[in-house]
Amino acid sequence: MKAKKIVRGELENPALRRIRKGFRDIIELTVKQEISRLYAISRVYRKRSQESTDPVERERLERKDDKFMKVGSRLRHSLSESIIQCGSRGGCSSYIEATNHGLHPENSPTNLDMAWIPFLEAWFCTKCCKNLIEGDKLLRKEEHPDYMHQLREGGFL
Repeated sequence: MKAKKIVRGELENPALRRIRKGFRDIIELTVKQEISRLYAISRVYRKRSQESTDPVERERLERKDDKFMKVGSRLRHSLSESIIQCGSRGGCSSYIEATNHGLHPENSPTNLDMAWIPFLEAWFCTKCCKNLIEGDKLLRKEEHPDYMHQLREGGFL
């Protein structure tokens, strides 16, 4: 996304929120199933390459194994970078709150309003976004060395 300001995707209508959650759940489930399928195929190739006695055949099977592993890891990375999941990952305020209320740790909440933070080039839930903005204001006010270093590296100073 090329926005230069924070972009918030907030929905007030409960029906639209349910539709958005449904779409996100379908995308997440589909991607996770595809990743599982790719890893299963990769395991088959890895097993066949270990059992192979022909070095040429072994190398060919290992390349195929690597190919499926790379595609699976790219899919996993794309899912983690998407608007479906908060950029804070395991440190997400909404995720921690949801796990405290009984959400299974492997799942992340998909019904969250999200905000794009261009400086970090990532999507964050609105709770994490608020925490990041408040932390940024505090660091800016105190002229914290880490904040000033971050500004210099980003070319803002």
